[in-house]
Parts: sequence; C-alpha cells; structure tokens
Amino acid sequence: MSWKECYYEDKVLGRILLRRSAKARYVSLRIKGGEVILTLPLWANESAGLSFLRSKYDWIKERLSLSEQSDRRNFVFDEESQFSTLTFDVKIVRAACDDFGFRFTNGLLTVSCPASLDIRLPRYQDIIRMGIERVMRSEAVRVLPARLATFAKQFGFSYKRVSIRSSQSRWGSCSSSGTISLSFYMMLLPEHLVDYVLLHELCHTREMNHSASFWALMREVTGGKSDLWRKEIKEYHTNF
Repeated sequence: MSWKECYYEDKVLGRILLRRSAKARYVSLRIKGGEVILTLPLWANESAGLSFLRSKYDWIKERLSLSEQSDRRNFVFDEESQFSTLTFDVKIVRAACDDFGFRFTNGLLTVSCPASLDIRLPRYQDIIRMGIERVMRSEAVRVLPARLATFAKQFGFSYKRVSIRSSQSRWGSCSSSGTISLSFYMMLLPEHLVDYVLLHELCHTREMNHSASFWALMREVTGGKSDLWRKEIKEYHTNF
C-alpha cells in the first residue's frame, strides 16, 4: 500500500493511528498520550495488522485506562477551559487557520487553534503548553526579579544575582555564592505563595539551612504566615 500514516475507525477502540515504517520488522502496538498506534512493516498486510490489533483488545483497554487516569491529573486546554497565571489569562479559540497562533496583549494570551483539529489529543496539548510556557518564561523574567529586589530592599537582604530557570522539581534555590535561581513555573502559583518562595530564598542568603534560626527569620518577614504558607505550598498542585 502507498500510505504511510492514516486513521482507522475500530468498532471497539474507536480511532486508531496506522503507520507503515521501513524500519519496522514486525507488527507492533503502543499507546502514546491516550492514542493507540499500530505500526506495520512495509511488507505486512493491513488485515493481518488489524487481526493483531483485535487480539490485543484486553491489553489495550488496560493501558488506555491507565493513560486516562494519568491524563486526569493534567489540565486539558480547550475552548471551555479557564486557565490563569500570576500575570495573564489564557483563552483558547477556534480559527480558520492551518497552524496554532499565540497572541499576548494586555494580560491575555489568546491561543488560536485550527478548527479541523481535535486539540484534546496529547500532541496538540503539548503545542498549546509549549506556547503558554514561552509566555510564562518571559513574564517570569519581567516580574520575579523585580519583586525579589523589592523584598530584598524592604527587609535588608542582599544577593549576587538572580536567574530564571525551567526546573519542575523545585520552585527556587539559593547558592552559597548568593545566586538565587527561580523556576518560571512559579507563575502558576497564587501571589502569596510566589512571595513565600521569594522570601524563602532571600532568607537563605543569611541562613543556608533550615535551622530554627531560618524559620524564625521566615516568620518575621512573612508576618507570622510562613508556617501556614509552607504547608500550603507542599500540598499545592498546578496540574499543568
């Protein structure tokens, strides 16, 4: 057959992505982002591939169930979704276009999506997320260092420099040399938790540990709210 990639409507599983690959040596199945992908070698008969697919129904259903459970933990962007960051809102619109477009003005990021696409598919969700992340990073560069400097002046802290990073494992860090690193994913936090992270790292410029002295300093600069905010940020999930 001449096709390299097409969709097949299965009566049990719904839409299946069929691929032909010159590198494939045998018929194979995989689940990626909730999508079932059946790969066939160039020499393989399509009916044989679909027969293999049907023989794996139970395995596929189990994997799809696990994938759906994972997807529920992530925010899904579509026309009905409401998503906000520290400095801007996100609006998803359908448009007569061939590609995704991103327009950021006056605190609103408008994401234009081709009307013909099922944007809930993981591949398109990734495109939307990457566009949002680009704006989040630029906004983090604009907002976070200035806010950090304001707190440093207010409470008499000093630091060497600040850098904006893409860490998803920690909101911020402070090196022994006085460099404060902040994740641009902080833009997903509510304002008071952003302040908590900034003050936390500033306190580390004096106390490079989590001793009693450190937490006493945190209580001082947060007006006694640090214990509450500490618990809140530990339990906070962005679902992004």
